[in-house]
Amino acid sequence: MPLARESALADSSSRNADAIPARHTALILTFLTLGGAALRLWHLGAKSLWLDEGATVALARTSWRHFAWVWWHGEASLQTIYFLLMRAWVHGGLSEAWLRLPSALFGIASIPLLYIVARKLMAEPAALAAAALLAVSPAHVYYSQEARGYALAILLVLSSAYFFIDAVEDGRSRDWMLWTIFGIAAFYTHYFAALVLVAQAFSLLFLRPRPWRSFLPCAAIIFVAALPGLSYVFRAAPENLHFVWMPRATPTQVWHLAMFFGGSGVKVAVAIVLWIAGIVAVFRSHHTREINERWHGPLVLLWGVAPPLVLALISLREPMFLQRYMVFSLPAATLLAAMGADVLRKWKSGLVLVVALCAMSMVAVVKQSRKPREDWRNAANAVLASASPGDAVAFVPFYTRTMLDYYRDRYGPAAPPLHVFAPGFYSGGEDARALLAALSANPHQFRHVWLFVSNHDATAYVAERSVMLKEKLQLLFGAPAVQTFTDVEVLRFGN
Repeated sequence: MPLARESALADSSSRNADAIPARHTALILTFLTLGGAALRLWHLGAKSLWLDEGATVALARTSWRHFAWVWWHGEASLQTIYFLLMRAWVHGGLSEAWLRLPSALFGIASIPLLYIVARKLMAEPAALAAAALLAVSPAHVYYSQEARGYALAILLVLSSAYFFIDAVEDGRSRDWMLWTIFGIAAFYTHYFAALVLVAQAFSLLFLRPRPWRSFLPCAAIIFVAALPGLSYVFRAAPENLHFVWMPRATPTQVWHLAMFFGGSGVKVAVAIVLWIAGIVAVFRSHHTREINERWHGPLVLLWGVAPPLVLALISLREPMFLQRYMVFSLPAATLLAAMGADVLRKWKSGLVLVVALCAMSMVAVVKQSRKPREDWRNAANAVLASASPGDAVAFVPFYTRTMLDYYRDRYGPAAPPLHVFAPGFYSGGEDARALLAALSANPHQFRHVWLFVSNHDATAYVAERSVMLKEKLQLLFGAPAVQTFTDVEVLRFGN
């Protein structure tokens, strides 16, 4: 007998006690979705693109031949489906708001989908609490307003979880097939989304009987389909696999991860209380007579813990404990908090904590709505408004050229022609060494030399290159005029 049917009668009485009229549920969920939509669409284009978003634009606009080369050798393979989508999307416009709109829509769609997934795991009030927490989550809003693939990957992970739960509990071949399809899609939207599939697999250890006959063939199909992407580890250049600025899993980084999921300040304290209560709920469910309830808790807990744990183990050798690589555990964090709120129903303390966390999160979202991560827009426009035709431009590091290319195109025909000393996106071209050689041959051939310095890649190597280039230019032109923007510095050499 399928697990869902086996426990349906025993489970119905406890669920009825928590039932909310269907019309009220629909109204609440609609309100949460519209509120989450407002947060994700509000000021969508207010911030400058940052470096990774600039890479998205460059990949979306490059030739198919070049895109295929970057897919094989560079980052395009990490978020294949998203970049393919953006190659079509950019034909509709290039404004910051338009480029981020797909992520906003994926983020909005995740709110009701999380409720649907949660409803399979917990009572109705707790499922609504999970949707509310995701709707106002600062981390989820942030990635819903970024032209990268994380919001899409979260949506696909949620879709995978939906069909996985149905497949396990009802045993239908259609659900196993859809789980396979969405698992592959999630992987090719971001490789680390595969860690959620690993968590789903391990959750089956908490079931009796275990559906290995259905699961193993589907898992094998996912693995075979993922092989072209997994081969990136063997064919990519070492510098594309590991960056020295990536952190290890230190206690400080673990604490930062908790704040990433729950929010900073008082918010993380409230979230921790809810998570602890949720863990208590998971251990309580282990003693219940209902088979599916014994499995639901471990599924959520493994979903939340497995990606950070795996990345922590990998980081013992190659540091890559990046918060955005673990964002696929964010839905699990909200589900665990909702389970905790359900445990704390006495005196409505769970509801109070959820409402308080939602209110504080909304304030945080509003505060961060206009603060750019890197202000390339104003930095580029400052140069384009003041540069003379033929001025030289260099970058530290060189690949930040993509940001000037984007904003120069947005600037329009008034943009002065500049001699850019930086390779194109994953392509050849002159660099800072060519600039210094040209200046050595003729120090007066450029009226101004503009230098963009990014703080994004704050490594010793980049800092050393920046200092050396500044010193050599200063010997030729004297002290530069300096303009400082968020995480970007612009130096003008020459009168």
